Amino acid sequence: MNHPPPPVRAGLHLPGDGQAELARWRLISLEKQLPQPRLLTGVGTPALVAALLLTLLAVFAFAYLGRDSESGVPRAVTESQRDLVRAVARGLDSSVARSREELARTADAYDARPAGVATQLAALTRDQPKWRGVGVLEAGGKSTVAAVGQPVALPPGTAAGRIAVPVVEGNDPRLLLVEPLSDGRLLVAELNLHIRTLRLDPKAKQAVLIAVPGGGRSLVQGAPVPADPALDGLIAGAVGASSGASTATRTGAPATGIADRDPTVPAAPVATADAVGKVGVVVVSLVYVPVTAAAVTREPLLAALVLLSGAGAVLLILQFGLVRPVRLLLVHAKAVASGSPTQVPPRTANAQVNRIASAFGTLAAQQRTIPARRGSDDPAGGVPAGLTVVAAVVAVLLAAGGILATLAPHEDDLPAQVVRDSENQVAAVAGAVDDTLDGGYTKLTLVGADNRTAGTGELRRALDRLLDDNRRFRSGYLVSASGSVVTRVGRTPLRPGGPLPGEGGVVLHDVQGRLPIVYAYTQLADGRSLVAEFDVRYLTRLLERVDGRLRVVDVDQRDILDSAGYLAFEQVSSRQVRNAAAEALIGKPYARVAEVDGDRELLIAAPVALEGSAAHLEWTVVAERPVTDYALPGNEMRQGALLVAVVAAGIGLLLFSWYYFFQLRPLRNLSREAATLAGGDSSRVISPRWHDDIGAVAVCLEVCRQAAVHGEQRLGGAARLRGTEGMPTAIMTKIPPRRKAGSRGVRSSRRGD
Repeated sequence: MNHPPPPVRAGLHLPGDGQAELARWRLISLEKQLPQPRLLTGVGTPALVAALLLTLLAVFAFAYLGRDSESGVPRAVTESQRDLVRAVARGLDSSVARSREELARTADAYDARPAGVATQLAALTRDQPKWRGVGVLEAGGKSTVAAVGQPVALPPGTAAGRIAVPVVEGNDPRLLLVEPLSDGRLLVAELNLHIRTLRLDPKAKQAVLIAVPGGGRSLVQGAPVPADPALDGLIAGAVGASSGASTATRTGAPATGIADRDPTVPAAPVATADAVGKVGVVVVSLVYVPVTAAAVTREPLLAALVLLSGAGAVLLILQFGLVRPVRLLLVHAKAVASGSPTQVPPRTANAQVNRIASAFGTLAAQQRTIPARRGSDDPAGGVPAGLTVVAAVVAVLLAAGGILATLAPHEDDLPAQVVRDSENQVAAVAGAVDDTLDGGYTKLTLVGADNRTAGTGELRRALDRLLDDNRRFRSGYLVSASGSVVTRVGRTPLRPGGPLPGEGGVVLHDVQGRLPIVYAYTQLADGRSLVAEFDVRYLTRLLERVDGRLRVVDVDQRDILDSAGYLAFEQVSSRQVRNAAAEALIGKPYARVAEVDGDRELLIAAPVALEGSAAHLEWTVVAERPVTDYALPGNEMRQGALLVAVVAAGIGLLLFSWYYFFQLRPLRNLSREAATLAGGDSSRVISPRWHDDIGAVAVCLEVCRQAAVHGEQRLGGAARLRGTEGMPTAIMTKIPPRRKAGSRGVRSSRRGD
């Protein structure tokens, strides 16, 4: 602890023998007592940190926004191709799985009654053109016991067991399915690998193939693939890579004169492959896509320059509006607290600093340490510190807004290949809804045909097996001729009681209520009926296979199903959606970019069924997806600019919060206390809030307060505790340690002794 100098005796002189030398000594002692700013606590630290973060963000923006500046195939096209091929492969895998189940049931029927093999094979292939031929072969497959359709034979060296053997020859890919029988024979069926009809783009020379890894390939749909070793290697690479990943994409070298849209624009072949389950075949899509030209780096460079300008503005505004004034104030405060006779209050651009400096001038004049200056007790104006910080934050926000305004374009159009692929995906969803409804009705009809005269208990067991094998149903029940439920399985039926309309079909019960009630029913021989209600959640999950919002709209433009939140049977308000649903319902394909509720969206509509048991429902699947959601160069630039702008806004918020809690509030409180002290109220001790520059100014103000109360001996290096000099030393009695509770008994016993 520093002590004031001893009183000057007669005949002795201090070094320098003057007031200036005393003030210099006081200043040195005072500086040792003042709080020193630590790391991240200085008044200029937030500005430096914000400027550094903005500089780093500028570097990141230049690299991040320029990452897609190279030429190549738009990522939106490769993603749409991957989604298309994945959906086709998944649909083909489901078809193969259903065919294997049918073949397994035929094998079980043969094991139960081998004599009826001819009838069983005929029942399997009746009205089923997917079966090219079915036969029962002797062990080893050398001779045929019974066959239907074209002759079937196992390739030499085929292992016996439940296997699938792909046969890819020409444009007719097939799959040999083998089921072992209980008597050692083999049930062999040749399944045609048919893919639903796709809307392919002839201008892009798109082709869909079925290939075998390490083997041949067959063209299923689309344009013929030219004989080209580079193209063969591209397809083989995609097929080989699909075995290790769910979907593989390979892009070839761009060349001019390939695509029919514009022969002068280079186009690159893109091969996308996905395996069909574990049956050994792969679906491949080959398409020629025009490549995008290399983008210039003007936009990323502009974003970096804007952020650097914001960093410079932050430094300048805060340096001249807050940092420099506080440091000038601290110099003046130390001079006044040291009794310097030469310092005058500084006049800065900061209003709070000027008020505190004016208070120091008033205190110095009262102590007669400096001559009184007219007007020194009046604030000299200036900009409030809070407004200075707000101006710096506004500079950061303007930089973020400038990036959004100049670097946030969005794509208004989509590549034709993306539109065509999206159209095929929506058509696949519509087909899935139709297969769910029509297939459910077919399965219920088969149960009714097998149990036309069965009793209630047997029908209940049949319905129970039906629901166990089909998640599409939520409940199944037997209804009497009057419409009352006789027995049920699953959840409580939603359909109210009453006679059923007609002899069978798929019905939407009513257009009221909170849920659509969709059910299939078939009539039995005695007038009773089997009813199976479809699970609305299962139907809705079918719509979630495609990105965007998908809804099922009926002929009266009511919302039946929706992948987003909706109210059942609510009228569709969008005119574009209504027009799309109406055109698709009459068989016209609808796929175009349109303005929907103020946004540019890809609008696609496909009918659920134009024939079959669900055709009379007159449902349409309508898909909406904003153009800004697709991975196009303009959209990616916009998303990157939005990310950079959000981070910049976060830096501005950090800057304001840092200054508000650690500098602005203490400076405002100190300005208020300084004005109170300059007004004559010296009863309140002034304590530093933080150990920084403002805290040092507060300590200097407290020194001046003590000098005003106790005299100028309290200035500068005086001990801050009053009365420390000459205090007598007293010896304190040592307090004995507290004894444990158990020791009292011992002491008592000793005293007794």
